[in-house]
Amino acid sequence: MQRFRTIYAVFKKDFTQMMRYPTWFIQLIIWPLIFPLMYILSAYGMAGPDRSGLQAFQNTTGTNSFELFIVIGTMAWMWVNTTMWSFGTYLREEQTRGTLESNWLCPINKFDLLIGGGLVSIIQAVFISVVSVLEYRFIYGMHFTGSVLSWIVMFIIMMPGVYGLGALFASIILWLKEANAAVNVARGVMMILCGITFPIAVMPNWMRVLAKGIPFTYGIEASRQIMVNGNGLFEARYNIMMCLIEGFILLALGRVLFKVIENKVKNSGSLERF
Repeated sequence: MQRFRTIYAVFKKDFTQMMRYPTWFIQLIIWPLIFPLMYILSAYGMAGPDRSGLQAFQNTTGTNSFELFIVIGTMAWMWVNTTMWSFGTYLREEQTRGTLESNWLCPINKFDLLIGGGLVSIIQAVFISVVSVLEYRFIYGMHFTGSVLSWIVMFIIMMPGVYGLGALFASIILWLKEANAAVNVARGVMMILCGITFPIAVMPNWMRVLAKGIPFTYGIEASRQIMVNGNGLFEARYNIMMCLIEGFILLALGRVLFKVIENKVKNSGSLERF
């Protein structure tokens, strides 16, 4: 019960702060519109004047709707990216505000600070998803084949991997004292390896091996099976299973690394250092 009280207190504090400065919602409305657009326009250009390139795309992916293919990938990526920034840099932001050291002295489970702070990113993720679906449907005229319930299920399935990655980032950043470089490097690598705008089948073998070690690769592929190809959750069960397995492994690694870094900063007294 005490842990739930801690998580709720952290969530309430961050949610109040988020609503006090609500300009964050402006970028979450604009980004879903412009982020996939640059990839979609590039795809139109690479398809050629006669759209002959679409046949190669269909042979590789099983669908000729490259707009939906790109949109699903970018929607999932925006959620992962938002969580990486908010969840991964949470402790560093608390440190720069000067509140982390005092919170760290409280007789609580320190990992609950991350959980409570990460709950706010769930609200942002839901907001991004709802706005994205509405904008793509009524502005771009795109029609998704899957139900809203299936899309929600897919987000839940990807959640262990997202928060496991967030815990890893929070731990590393707490140790290295640098957030921007770490997140930007990981974001760039995963934008390439997870295939958010292209099928991973076109990548070299060694890159495909790396891509299959990331749970989001399977999560995005399962989302495309459901929302683009019209498959159900049962047909996408392999990608769903692999996403969950790798996600929970990542979550366990994040928890272990957090404990290691927690002991390290406690013994070295480095929380107040910048």
